[in-house]
Amino acid sequence: MSAFTKFYFRPSKDEWVHAVASPDKESGSGIYGRVEEKGVPVARAMVLLLRAEGERSGKPLSSVITDEEGDFAFGPLEAGQLYVIKIFRDGVKLRELELTV
Repeated sequence: MSAFTKFYFRPSKDEWVHAVASPDKESGSGIYGRVEEKGVPVARAMVLLLRAEGERSGKPLSSVITDEEGDFAFGPLEAGQLYVIKIFRDGVKLRELELTV
């Protein structure tokens, strides 16, 4: 059985950001998100996952490219860790978010 926790971030004007962490005792947690700009999905955006604290802070743990619907996912993640998600399109940073799983 898994539990779901929702994380909401205050968006800037014309921006919507939503991330979900779903803890699972056996396999850890996962993050699913969607990148949109003015309500339109952003395909082919690069999404980086970094650890925010500790020895490996600032170094990318993983990266993905959003699909045609702007969706991305990371997992499994360690419970209780602080992570940073950075989103880029065409080499320009669109957003940076911190979240604890």
